[in-house]
Amino acid sequence: MWNTSLLSALQRVRNSFSPGLTQPVTTAQKPTVDLAQANQVLQASLSKLASEPDLKNFLGHLLMVCTDRFMAAEAGLWRYENGLFRLTVSYEDGEIKHEGAIAHPGATSAIARKIRNQDVLTRLRKREIISDYPEDFATQPVYEHFRDYFQRRGIQAALKIPLFLGDDLRGILVMRFQYRRVFMPEEAELAFALGNQAVLALELTRLAAVAQSAAITEERNRMARDLHDTLAQLFTSILMRLQAASLALAEPGGSLADAQANIERACDLAREGLSDTRRSVQALRPPALMNRTLAEALADYLQRMTEGTAVTPQFRVTGEPFDLPEETELELFRIAQEAVNNSCKHAQARTLSVQLTYQPTALRLLVGDDGIGFTLTPSTALKGFGLISMQQRAERIGGYLTICSDHNQGTQTCILLTFNGGQTRGDAV
Repeated sequence: MWNTSLLSALQRVRNSFSPGLTQPVTTAQKPTVDLAQANQVLQASLSKLASEPDLKNFLGHLLMVCTDRFMAAEAGLWRYENGLFRLTVSYEDGEIKHEGAIAHPGATSAIARKIRNQDVLTRLRKREIISDYPEDFATQPVYEHFRDYFQRRGIQAALKIPLFLGDDLRGILVMRFQYRRVFMPEEAELAFALGNQAVLALELTRLAAVAQSAAITEERNRMARDLHDTLAQLFTSILMRLQAASLALAEPGGSLADAQANIERACDLAREGLSDTRRSVQALRPPALMNRTLAEALADYLQRMTEGTAVTPQFRVTGEPFDLPEETELELFRIAQEAVNNSCKHAQARTLSVQLTYQPTALRLLVGDDGIGFTLTPSTALKGFGLISMQQRAERIGGYLTICSDHNQGTQTCILLTFNGGQTRGDAV
């Protein structure tokens, strides 16, 4: 049912078309819209919205429907954002056109910034349908930049349908005609209904843009984490080896063999990092788990990080291992990698252990050392990208991360994953 204000607006539209000036329309030309036809148009449009993956194409299709059903010369969809109207999709010259190809000058940013007409904006905010004619084109400021375009195209009338999402004006659906005509109320109702679908598509395109931006940000953060967890970790390992070699050479009676071994190991790590970087660039994915189980990758990394040092590595797997999603295994490996690296750099530990515990409905990964420990505070966590990265990785896979440490009490980093009984582990996280 139509409300009173909408009926009044439609009546104003009908009255605004002067019958004495209206060009006669033949039976073949006269657009008629009964309920059955309107329903068919709306159903077809909704089906198009559901099936069209490119929302811009759907908007173009909607404009094409409008020009056909209302016998318009052309139609356009104007988006209203940040106080500006800008033509984003147009159906003109029998073609759907997007920004860059639209002939109408309202598609350019420069013109959009110059369009000013507070009276029109006020009427649109009242949800009025606005109709204009050549006498309006010649006098209204809103048409200042479009007059030449209208004259070339022989435009004799324009109809504006405001597009609302809730109480927010999101744009206008504009149809332009090469003759004067009277609109029936049921035609305006159909135009409103089609306009509502246009608003839905506009909102979907906005949300898609937001989602794309969020996806880009997430991918950038993922790449930052992977760079930190690969190149940064390898550089740390190389630095540790070179420092050990330097100490061996500087101390009286130092072992030349130990120094040489550490230098050779640093070279091996550098070559490994270069190889990993090349593979990552080629595949755009981290190579840590390629062709290896999570346990194999963890055991290998622990051995490489402690080899040639005074730290004794301990690795243990308990329970019956089961498959996990590839992304989950990678995040678990990165968390353990960060914890192992932190222990090697800061803990001054004698023993460093990594434990994987498989249970029927849970998996626990524990990295612990017997080093000097530290006092964990919110400010401590914010100072290190590694701690933040571990927390983010745990959240990404639905895990619960805890870090326990105190002065001279060592450090234990634990991540716990739990699974629903009805889910396979490969799909659980």
